[in-house]
Amino acid sequence: MKLGRFAIAAALVGAAFGSQASVLEWGYSNNSTFSIAAYNAGSGATNSTPSELSWGSSTGNFTAGDTGNASNNRSALTIGTGEFGNARFGGGPASASSGVFTNFGGPLLANQIGLGVTMTHWNNPLDGNFRTLTSATLSDTLNLTPFNPAGSSFDVLPALSFSFQFRETPNNGPCAGGTATPCGDLFGFSGTPNLNIAFDYLGEDYFASILILGPNFSTSPIAFLNDGQCAALGFTTGTSGMRCQGFLTAENAATTVRFGFVITADPISVPEPGSIALMGLALAALGYASKRKNV
Repeated sequence: MKLGRFAIAAALVGAAFGSQASVLEWGYSNNSTFSIAAYNAGSGATNSTPSELSWGSSTGNFTAGDTGNASNNRSALTIGTGEFGNARFGGGPASASSGVFTNFGGPLLANQIGLGVTMTHWNNPLDGNFRTLTSATLSDTLNLTPFNPAGSSFDVLPALSFSFQFRETPNNGPCAGGTATPCGDLFGFSGTPNLNIAFDYLGEDYFASILILGPNFSTSPIAFLNDGQCAALGFTTGTSGMRCQGFLTAENAATTVRFGFVITADPISVPEPGSIALMGLALAALGYASKRKNV
């Protein structure tokens, strides 16, 4: 599932020079936490903390992968500060004292994207009798500190939260949405805005836009799911409502997404559909990967 099909590779348009904005560079601290986790009935052990939701064997290790025996395995969703190794779990925040520049118009540049925390789904084959995650809430916060000129820290996103659905799917099919067996597990959500979150600093207007990136600035694995997959997650399908978004994780694989953000002086506009939810838009494809080679 690649978001390029949604024309995300088009350049940002409509962000003219903001005559009121004057903060050129920012420091930041970004964090995300899990809450309100729900699991279905079954055996095994579950663990719910602000940085980890895990389920399966009470003695299993989700980072170890498939042991060859589904009764010994464990799966998880984790929050970390990096895309690889042990940085993928243990919680946040991810921060930098400076280095994120305000976008005053035109395509995004490397130094205009702040890199925040990561979320990883560790998907290992599980015994069908285990309890598994069905839903939870993810809350994201962003604290900014003006660096040039210097100023006081403040919260841009005191608590941007959304509820998501999760389905541990049967390995032998049939698979939701017609995907091939063994079925991938489903993570999905619907309807949380992520672009042009307005805020005021010392009487000047700015906008924060939350991004989702793949590892090494690749296209995010999150995209629109098909109607069968949305229905399996309990979301409304069809043309009357916005299709749900999320990702499908193959068995014995770890899928990582990274939160990012940009600060602009004026609202940005993107190709339709313009009202895309929090984790549905990978603006890295707007040219970040290519721009960073030239910066």
